[in-house]
Amino acid sequence: MYMWLTTHKISALIIISSLTVALLCTSCNKERPPKDILPKDQLTNIMIDFYLAEARLGKYSIPFDSANKLFVPFEDSVLKKYGVADSTLKKTYQYYFDHPSELEKLYEVVIDSLSLRERKADSPGVLN
Repeated sequence: MYMWLTTHKISALIIISSLTVALLCTSCNKERPPKDILPKDQLTNIMIDFYLAEARLGKYSIPFDSANKLFVPFEDSVLKKYGVADSTLKKTYQYYFDHPSELEKLYEVVIDSLSLRERKADSPGVLN
């Protein structure tokens, strides 16, 4: 009986140790974003500016092609405002498209920020 308990304790210890090592390896193996992509907070601000511009353009009844032509210069001015190259923005977008869970977290922040702005704008006493 003693031998049976000892064998099961050793087996349990091996299983628990293996699971612990596996968990540590997977948690340490998280891929970090490359250094040449934008920080989340900067990308969030850029995306908010883009969405606000799209909303402004959406108020007008203009064809998509015309709206796109109006948006391109605005996009350039936003990138200049943040000191970001178009190529860096594209690399950043590609990284987040390749990591959908991170993209989802990013969009949660963007949506929350835009919703907060909308509530503030719709509040009584706030001039539109």
